[in-house]
Amino acid sequence: MVCCLLSESKRGDARLIEIARACSPRVESHGDRVVVFDASGLERAIGTPAEIAHAVDALARENGIGVRVALASSRVAAWLLAHAAQSGVTVVESSQTRAAVGALPVTALSVLPGLSSRRRRPGSGASSEEAIATLMRWGLRTLSEVAALRRAEVHTRLGAEGVRLHQAACGEDAEPLVPAGETPPFLERCVLEWPIEGLEPLTFVLSRLCDALSISLERADRGAVSVKTTLQLTTREKHVRTLNLPAPMRDARTLRTLIRLDLEPHPPSAAVDVVTVMLDVAPGRIVQGSLLERALPAPEEIETLIARLRALMGESRVGAPALLDSHDDRGVGMRGFTVVEIPGPASSTLTPGLKTRGSETASPHIALRRFRLPIAARVTVEHGAPMRVSASSSLIEAGRIVHRAGPWRSSGRWWTTDQIWDRDQWDVELASGGCYRLSRNRITGSWEIDGEID
Repeated sequence: MVCCLLSESKRGDARLIEIARACSPRVESHGDRVVVFDASGLERAIGTPAEIAHAVDALARENGIGVRVALASSRVAAWLLAHAAQSGVTVVESSQTRAAVGALPVTALSVLPGLSSRRRRPGSGASSEEAIATLMRWGLRTLSEVAALRRAEVHTRLGAEGVRLHQAACGEDAEPLVPAGETPPFLERCVLEWPIEGLEPLTFVLSRLCDALSISLERADRGAVSVKTTLQLTTREKHVRTLNLPAPMRDARTLRTLIRLDLEPHPPSAAVDVVTVMLDVAPGRIVQGSLLERALPAPEEIETLIARLRALMGESRVGAPALLDSHDDRGVGMRGFTVVEIPGPASSTLTPGLKTRGSETASPHIALRRFRLPIAARVTVEHGAPMRVSASSSLIEAGRIVHRAGPWRSSGRWWTTDQIWDRDQWDVELASGGCYRLSRNRITGSWEIDGEID
């Protein structure tokens, strides 16, 4: 879906492209009088095509610009209808595009952009003006009559320009919409009259900037996937922080909260003179709920919670566990936490470790609940085997070992000085009924309890 804005003033208005960019990032400019932009996706943010066209017209008139607005399924149809209309808003459904364009007179083709007025070289075919005049000499009065001609015969008699005019009469684009230059970044900047210190006054400035960015994202049906905050300090230094978001977001309150929580553990070293917030954007999210699956929390809520935990516990202590490429079973990594949706109906989703009727997958008989930090233990050894265990933690009951299995020896990283391991592991059962995995460091001779066996 393409929208064409035509200024009612013959001089045009340089602000016309700003109106178009407020609605879409893909804008094609034709001077100060005509602007064409891609309106696809605005249905989710505004509504029906008629509502989109009237919203664009209202936005232009709020800025004091009189425009003609035409919304159609193709670029050439929107262009022709905007120039043919006397005033106001014109909206054509995709199924009615050819009929609406066909009702226009043949002379409407003279307003197409980039038409040639003279032949470039002998034998290259008629110019656009000559082709239009020829069509009228053939007795054709409307574009529907032009569209009824065979394109191959038009090409034989009028050349490439004739084919282009025939495509326009059919409402077909001969070339795609080409955005003018680079899309302007989603950026807001505030120059302060007096330097500010502390996060409380800075939060008010961030709130104002995020509100403006949220409106821009809403109009363009985009969401922020990265937030770059730049603070110009009184010492002429720049304090830059970048947040990578797990999903496109546009809520002003969420963006402000995430920026503040990121600045709490990384405050600026001096007073702030200028605040700049720039966003990297992506198309907005479309979320369809399900009656059969459990609803997941919104990414905004999860990211805000994780940001609060990072500010409280530290960045290296918050995340999701990740497997490491190591034979050391104690090794654990940390990665960014994201909610992963498992595709498929809810009825086919099985809880790991549970066996349902008809399932051929056997559930595991035992599981090791590994302690995040091993618990130091005192172990009595006889003939090289552990006989009695007592631990420094109240979670582990001291007692005599009645059953044991092991040892299983593992070692590695001997070429390093800080990550080397060399230990023997035992699975033991105490007289009290508790089952644990013991580990003996062969370098220091100390014992630890790695986890509890269920």
